[in-house]
Order: sequence, then structure tokens, then C-alpha cells
Amino acid sequence: MTDRIWTPADLTASAVAVADLRSHLRIDNTDEDALITAYGLAATAMVERYTQRLMERRSCVLSLSDLPTGQTPIPLSGGLVGAITSVVVDGVAVTGCTAIGTSPAMLIPAADWPTVTGEGYPVVITYTAGFMTPPADLAAAVMLIVGDLFQNRSNSSEASMSEVPISAKALMQPHRIMPR
Repeated sequence: MTDRIWTPADLTASAVAVADLRSHLRIDNTDEDALITAYGLAATAMVERYTQRLMERRSCVLSLSDLPTGQTPIPLSGGLVGAITSVVVDGVAVTGCTAIGTSPAMLIPAADWPTVTGEGYPVVITYTAGFMTPPADLAAAVMLIVGDLFQNRSNSSEASMSEVPISAKALMQPHRIMPR
């Protein structure tokens, strides 16, 4: 079993604009925009963790301890892959790799994978992944989670003990990438 470390670039914005979140929360002023922004980022991150899809297109690095044999595909996390930036094995670039699919995307080499000789994580795959525009149901899930966070601001309420609001989970479920 190959060890994997997947590192997407940091999330920089909520999948839903603050003005839309404010409208969803029925707030008419900007007094709580900092809090709403923080909740929007947290909710977006929650949707990403649950679905295993990035809500915004951004750079990702997948580091592997080894490669499969032959032309066996490598699963790429993050959902829809925009581009393969580089594939480097033991410091040498591997060209001709193609990503197909989204659940998860699979990286396929043009020829057999090279033999890995380095230690640690000598395979580094850099690519972009994520939605260009989040689907409406995932944006709605973000809004529902923000509403729940805004309504239940302390950890002592029974509602805050749940993992994800049930309605948000129902919206996210069709987009969830299940581990293999």
C-alpha cells in the first residue's frame, strides 16, 4: 500500500458570497460580516471534507511513497481535475499523464510508471482540482451550515452536537466521493 499525502492550497473564500449569506440569514446590515465570513469559510471547508471535492479550483499536491505497476491509474483527490501541472518521480519529470473522471479522478500514464528508488515521498504530482462554479445544491448546503453555525453560536446546545445538519447532508450526498 502506497502512503499518500494530499495537500490542497488553502481555501481563500466561502463558496457563497457574504452578501448572499447575509440575505439567507435575513440580516440587513454589515455589522456581523466578519463572523459571517468566518462561518462561510468553515461551512465551505465542511462541505469539502464531507464530499471530498474542492469547492473552488485550486492547486493540489499529491505526494506518494511509491507508484503502482504498469499503467495502473492513481486516484487524484479533490474532484474535477483542471490540469496536471507536473508529475515528478525521484526528481525526474514524467510526461504524458492524463486525468480522467471525477469520482475520484484517475491519473493514467502514457507508458508504464517508472520504478521508484527514492525514500520518503519521492513521487510528487501537482495539479489543479475543484469546481469552477460550485453546484447550486452544494452552495445551498453551505448556506444551511452557516445558518446552523450562526443560530447555535455556543458548543453547549444540543443542535451543535450534530456533525452536519441533515438537510445539508442530503444536498451533499450525491456529490460525495467515497474512499476506495
